[in-house]
Amino acid sequence: MIEMGASPALAPDLQGVLDEFRDRSGMPDVGFEVKQRAAGDVLVLHMANPTNRFFAILEAARERHGSPTATIARRATEPRLQSPEARLLQRALAESLTIGRQSFGDDFFARYTKTVTGAEAVITARAHHVVYGRRGAGKSSLLLYALKSCQREGRPSAWLGMQAYRDIGEAALVPEVVAAVLSQVAGESAGGIVLPLRGDDTSRADSRRLLLRAREVLGAAAPAGATIFLDDFHLVSPDLQPPLLDAIYGLIRDTPSDLKLSAIESLTRTWDSEKHKGMEVGQDLQQINLDLNLAAPDRALRHISGILDAQAVYCGLESIRYLCNSDEVLTRLMWVSAGVPRDAVNNFAQAMARDQSQGRAKVSVTSVNESAGSLLIAKEKELESDVASARSEARADLRQVMDLVKSKCIGGKHGERQNAFLVELRPSGRGYRAVRELVDLRLLHVIGEAISLGRAGRKFLPLILDYGYYTGQRRAQSVDLFNPQALRVRYRDLRKLPRLDPEAAL
Repeated sequence: MIEMGASPALAPDLQGVLDEFRDRSGMPDVGFEVKQRAAGDVLVLHMANPTNRFFAILEAARERHGSPTATIARRATEPRLQSPEARLLQRALAESLTIGRQSFGDDFFARYTKTVTGAEAVITARAHHVVYGRRGAGKSSLLLYALKSCQREGRPSAWLGMQAYRDIGEAALVPEVVAAVLSQVAGESAGGIVLPLRGDDTSRADSRRLLLRAREVLGAAAPAGATIFLDDFHLVSPDLQPPLLDAIYGLIRDTPSDLKLSAIESLTRTWDSEKHKGMEVGQDLQQINLDLNLAAPDRALRHISGILDAQAVYCGLESIRYLCNSDEVLTRLMWVSAGVPRDAVNNFAQAMARDQSQGRAKVSVTSVNESAGSLLIAKEKELESDVASARSEARADLRQVMDLVKSKCIGGKHGERQNAFLVELRPSGRGYRAVRELVDLRLLHVIGEAISLGRAGRKFLPLILDYGYYTGQRRAQSVDLFNPQALRVRYRDLRKLPRLDPEAAL
């Protein structure tokens, strides 16, 4: 047996197989050895958990290089965070943090983890849907599942990330979006529609006439119907959301085509009741809600573990627990990410990097805690991005209510600091609306169903301040953490939480 490391003595055909495997697998430093046999040398690649995906890559490489003998063997345990598979996992996790039309390519279904509620069966139905959830809840991933399903069936589609349209004025928004949809579905045959639809000078009569013509073009290009995806719809100005939906609905109503939206609910307005424009949820649009809150931590833990396991196996690891120094790592990860999949993925990736840099073999709870604090900065930047189109009064309400919560949870006297609290359900209150938006923006998190306290009719929502505000910081030492073991929340524990009045901040 010859150990081959960086030795140049590898035969050309085996070297070609090795180079192609490293390139296609995404592991440029995968270990190997060469075993000498009477019939010729055998290339043996070393991996932690060889799967069919890697054997298929190797077989394809062998066929292209004259079919020399090569195989994959299970590698003995080594410092796990320093392994080629762990480095590939870091890249895979980074790729999964931003979802778009091109994400994952042909490997999408191998890397996708289905939702706890089985929303995939719903989103692929021939109907109009709006997918609600906090940032990072998996809205774009679910839309991408539907898009990939359309592509697999040969069904035409159009995918628009609405961030590109957030600063377009009212007169140009509808023409720009309709033009983009037609361009993706109809291609060159949409050319006669695209140019007239652009610009701010189009009259209402001309707009109606052009939309009718656009409807004809769409029908001719996709007689069996197309699916239109509008991702992050909440980034369009709230005042412009109903007229935009009204136009899209006019384009596809009573046709085989359908519409799929993703949005943050508190920042979305699908229907203008005064002007009777848009699409009504429950009538024109079916709603899918992806939020898993901390009222069911066991389900959230299973979902997050499943997402990370799918990525780990794809990268040649047995499971994500292979990289954890205890079962508590994933429990703490679920808790500090409040059940939000993208936050959990981001946190785990950063925890991996922390422990790698310090020469540790596995991911620790300490690194998960520290990563939660560093990710808070990104969350607060996302807050500014998501509410940029909101009224100045609404933006001020969010900041003032958040300041009140922080002062009560981490700014009070020693012995009074608690990271969980109750807020009375008052849907008409400005402060309560701000609380709901802060939940959507992942700075506050729901930890249970609303409970009744005091006189009949008064209900309170139990909430927790995001762990990033105090985890890993010295001031957290005196904060009383609610349910630190992430057990199923008990009603009697919720009743003991202090009450907070968000209206007092305004």
